[in-house]
Amino acid sequence: MRRILSALALLLAFTAGPVWADPQTYAVALGGRQLGTLQFNGQSRNAAFLLSLDNAPFGIKNGSFKAVTQSRGTAVSYLGSNRGSETRDIAIDRAAGQVTSVAITPASEMTKMSEAGAVPADVLFPPELFAALATGRSCPAPLSLYDGRRVVQIATQSSREEGASVFCDMSYRVVMGPGYVSPFYLKSFGMALVYTAGTLAKASLSGGGFKVHLIRQ
Repeated sequence: MRRILSALALLLAFTAGPVWADPQTYAVALGGRQLGTLQFNGQSRNAAFLLSLDNAPFGIKNGSFKAVTQSRGTAVSYLGSNRGSETRDIAIDRAAGQVTSVAITPASEMTKMSEAGAVPADVLFPPELFAALATGRSCPAPLSLYDGRRVVQIATQSSREEGASVFCDMSYRVVMGPGYVSPFYLKSFGMALVYTAGTLAKASLSGGGFKVHLIRQ
């Protein structure tokens, strides 16, 4: 609990400061319905985003997800905080590329991948992953994501250019730990990125009959 409280203090200090001075903003949409917004700011290991959903179908997933990473030398601290339809706090530390501690509240949200020793080296935390996509200029190299509960591999399958835009067809696969969305536990998603004039313009994730878009505003 003390680890979570310290990480929450870090989150409040970091997201209230200059990192949010000039955020990127994305509309979150399902079909023609805007579900909410995502705000992002940061570079590499110092990054934060705020996902706010207030128009999800039936209100099932309405709420917010705040996530922040902050680095000190080779050490990186992460906190992810869900509020709304889910309440969960996850704090993780990484040093020299290896996860060294994981704390999750409530403890019932832990999985077999919530043990630091089970996590492979050189994984990215959610804000770092989004920073890699949002500050990139074209299709990314393979990336590994760790959120405290699972490990995901993301890779470019193919790409094409049309005028000033680059279209990236991606794979998004849970390779360790549980899938998403109980009771379905989806582990494989389609992912697509569009970079226009060297800037991320749109990102899409599809699976389970749904396709959600992030559209740069």
